[in-house]
Amino acid sequence: MELNRLFIKYRIPEQVIYAGENEVELFRIKKGVPERINSYESVESDRFFPFRLKNDLINTSTGIILNSGHFVFNLLTFDKIPIRKKQRDDLVNWRVKKLFPENIDTYIHQFFQFDRRTILSLLVRNDLLMRIESEVGELGVEHIYTGNSTIEIMNNSRTRREHPDFFIESDGNIMLAVFFREGIPVYIRKMRSAGGIPGGNEIYKTVEFVEKNYGFKPRSCSVFSADGNGEIIKNELREMKFNLIDPERSEMRFLPGLK
Repeated sequence: MELNRLFIKYRIPEQVIYAGENEVELFRIKKGVPERINSYESVESDRFFPFRLKNDLINTSTGIILNSGHFVFNLLTFDKIPIRKKQRDDLVNWRVKKLFPENIDTYIHQFFQFDRRTILSLLVRNDLLMRIESEVGELGVEHIYTGNSTIEIMNNSRTRREHPDFFIESDGNIMLAVFFREGIPVYIRKMRSAGGIPGGNEIYKTVEFVEKNYGFKPRSCSVFSADGNGEIIKNELREMKFNLIDPERSEMRFLPGLK
C-alpha cells in the first residue's frame, strides 16, 4: 500500500472514505464529481471506521483519505537537489533524520519535489497504516488508495488560474496553514486547539511570521473545511482584509481527482 503521489496520475477510486477528526464521511466520485453519501460520528475510540459504515458501502474501488493530524510535514530547501534518484533519496532521508527526533524507521516516509530546491516531506506511522489496512479489510471493499487531505488539496488546486498566497485547512480542532510563493510551498504550520478551532489571531501571527521571514506579504487565501467551520474562518479572514478565493466544492477539496 502506498500513500498518494503528488503530481503523478493514479487510478482514481470510485468510493472514498474520509477519516476526519470527529467524524467519518463516505463519498462516491463519478467523472470527477463527488457525492456525499453519509457521515458517521467517531464514537468508537478503538476504531477508525465504525461498523455501521459497512451498510452504505458498495463493492467497488475504495480510497481512504486521512486528515493531516496524523502526518508530520517538513518543507526542505536545498542548494541543489541531485538528479539521480538514489542520491536524492539519501540526501532527503539524511536531512529528515537530522530534523526528526523519533526513530524514522517506524514511519512511512514519502516526499514530493516541487522544483530544483524544494521538497515536501511527509511522515506517517507505519502501525497506523497497518491498522487502517486491517479495518478496511473487515469492511470487505477493494482498497486501492490511501491519501492525505493536504496533498489532495494541493493536487486539486494546481491547475486553477487563481492560486492563493496561502490556504487554511480545517477539521475539528486541527488547522493547517500552507503558504506559497509563485505556486511553490514555502511554509507550513499545523495548529491544534483543545477548545475548538484555533482563532484568527493565530492565523494573523502566522501571516506576520511569513512576511518577516520569507520576504512577501500574503494577501489572498482559500479555506477548505471538512467540519462546517469554514464560514467562521472566512469571516475572520474578511475582517483581517484578506482577499478570499473560494473554489467550487471547497468543502470537498480534500477528495482525489476532482474536476
